[in-house]
Amino acid sequence: MISKIKEIKNNHLIWIFVGIIFVFVLLLPHVVFIASHVSLSSNEGWNAYLARSAMGLDHAPLYPPSDQMVFNNYPPSSFYIVGLFGWLLGDMILAGRIISLLALLACACTVGRLVLILGGARAGAWFAGLLVVIYSAVCYSDYVAMDDPQWLGQAIVMLGFVVLLGNGREPGRITTWRSFGAGCLMVAGLTVKHNILALPVATLVWLLLVDWRRAMSWLSGCLLATCVLGGVFYAAFGPDFIHGVFGHKRVFYLHGMLKGVGNTLGLSGMAVSCMFLRRMRLPCRFGLLLGLFVFLSIASAIVQRMGMGVSHNSCFEALVAVALCAGLAVSYLLGKGDGPVGRLPARTVLAGVVGLNLLPVVVSLPGYLPYLYRTTAVDIARHEGAWNETITAVHDIDGSVACETLALCYWAHKPAVIDFFNYSQHVAVTHDATALERAVNRHAIAAFVSSSRFGAAADVWEFSELWRIVRTRYTHVRLQGAAYIVTP
Repeated sequence: MISKIKEIKNNHLIWIFVGIIFVFVLLLPHVVFIASHVSLSSNEGWNAYLARSAMGLDHAPLYPPSDQMVFNNYPPSSFYIVGLFGWLLGDMILAGRIISLLALLACACTVGRLVLILGGARAGAWFAGLLVVIYSAVCYSDYVAMDDPQWLGQAIVMLGFVVLLGNGREPGRITTWRSFGAGCLMVAGLTVKHNILALPVATLVWLLLVDWRRAMSWLSGCLLATCVLGGVFYAAFGPDFIHGVFGHKRVFYLHGMLKGVGNTLGLSGMAVSCMFLRRMRLPCRFGLLLGLFVFLSIASAIVQRMGMGVSHNSCFEALVAVALCAGLAVSYLLGKGDGPVGRLPARTVLAGVVGLNLLPVVVSLPGYLPYLYRTTAVDIARHEGAWNETITAVHDIDGSVACETLALCYWAHKPAVIDFFNYSQHVAVTHDATALERAVNRHAIAAFVSSSRFGAAADVWEFSELWRIVRTRYTHVRLQGAAYIVTP
């Protein structure tokens, strides 16, 4: 019997080792090129400029007035965290990429820790954590090691969840002070990224149903953190902070929900694990808490995808929720040993559950791995010289330069004069492009730079309404390295 147990443990260790090697293969290209001057997202330069503003390295305010062409609709905390690290490194984009990658790994570790807290096995904890990283790398690879605060905010909110549960197997351990601190941490996470709402709402509902005293303590922590941090932010930035974060103009499309449904369907293999929550009979109605978390996170992802510019980051909460359930389901089935689960042996059910959890990844791998190494490794290495040529050309232009890909202007040490995406949303909602028309008519901007010419053809002149205004006075177009530079 003892030898059989050792054999099972050794098998688990082998599979865990294989999973770690697999994660290493998926993350390697992102790590190797993490310092490259090639930006795969317009968000990177935008976040970098705001981090510089937070550190006082630019004269521009962190929350510009509403009549400007640069916008900030994010809470301020991430800009100070990334800004401090970027100030030490000398590159805000590199700092943001490193923090984002570490935050992703921290989320994976937190999910594994939660599996253990809720009574799961170590193998289940490892499985859950690896699922978070593997699905992120395969399904949401554009957010791996990208200068964006979503994973950082998610990590802080999940840390609040860990603080709340403590040792979940003993309900009395969820103390007043622990629930108070958890409320403070979750609000702190929302000041990094404010769309991480499913877990806080699920926690509130669960606490109200299970222990209203702890619910009041949790709400007190949330209220205190909101008042203190909100007061500090308002004192520092004034009404522009409120207008920027809560009054941001954005176009919403109902059919965007179909994208959200498609994104969450990719997680359906892991969502099957939720069927075992009732069988596990978790103490203190933790099954209800996890069920609420899964449901609200999937609903949140679908609704958020209606907004223009909202991408895979809306699905991170859903990924974390179903990975947590998957780890617990695997732990439950491992605990059954050779016993039956329904009419089937536990090992058969375990193999089926693990297979369903990994099926979307396994199906995607034959096409994804070549794509990953071609786009992230080969293409970046091939095109970095062209990007550096564009950056040098932008740096040498006298006067302000407006870049669609803001990282180009950031690395060229030019101030940010227009945020193409957010300004296009502003124009689409308000039908007011006065600021751009005035700048174009006065030739206040020396040059405009399009998106990378190596992207899809539709992306090179993506913001057609803004480019129509620009091209009335800026008629000369030249190809320079990785982009087109448009001048009068």
